[in-house]
Amino acid sequence: MQYIQYGDFGEVLCVGSAPDSADLSSMGNTITVGSIVGVGAETHYVQNGELVPFPAKPSPHHEWDWTTKSWLPNLDAARESQRQAWNAWRDRELVAGYVHEGHRFHTNDGFMGELHLLLKGHEEGLITGTSSVRTMTNEVLQKTGAEIKTLLLILGLHRQAIYQQSWVGKDALAGLTTLEDIVAGGPPA
Repeated sequence: MQYIQYGDFGEVLCVGSAPDSADLSSMGNTITVGSIVGVGAETHYVQNGELVPFPAKPSPHHEWDWTTKSWLPNLDAARESQRQAWNAWRDRELVAGYVHEGHRFHTNDGFMGELHLLLKGHEEGLITGTSSVRTMTNEVLQKTGAEIKTLLLILGLHRQAIYQQSWVGKDALAGLTTLEDIVAGGPPA
């Protein structure tokens, strides 16, 4: 015979086979079934002595509630998922760079630091004339101190706009009270 042992809420604890003459009464909550193929804790539960398949999970943000035997939304998990989505969006936008005067420039921390060093060199008189600045397509441009200062400001403002949009999006999640609103509160596609 094939059997299923289950817990007090109907959760499948184990599936197994035993001789037809075996006494399963010492195992606690058990039912016998025709086949245990495809039966497990992730796929079925027991209710009123019957094996029942779990209904489809409505979203990744739902959790099974054993008391009601239904999927309930986990709003905290959905909010955290959306916060992570906002962070990933922010990081993608920062890596994508920014186009200025027809050239795409990096906007990552490393490039911004290099621009700061070049600007400092120009301001201190250690660099005269122009400096080489590389675009995302590896084109080398010659920039004066004033042009580097302008580029640094423009790229910095672009970065700040990305961070601001991310912060506003993440802050708004706290006030959302339905799963639908939280899922809709994610970053731009």
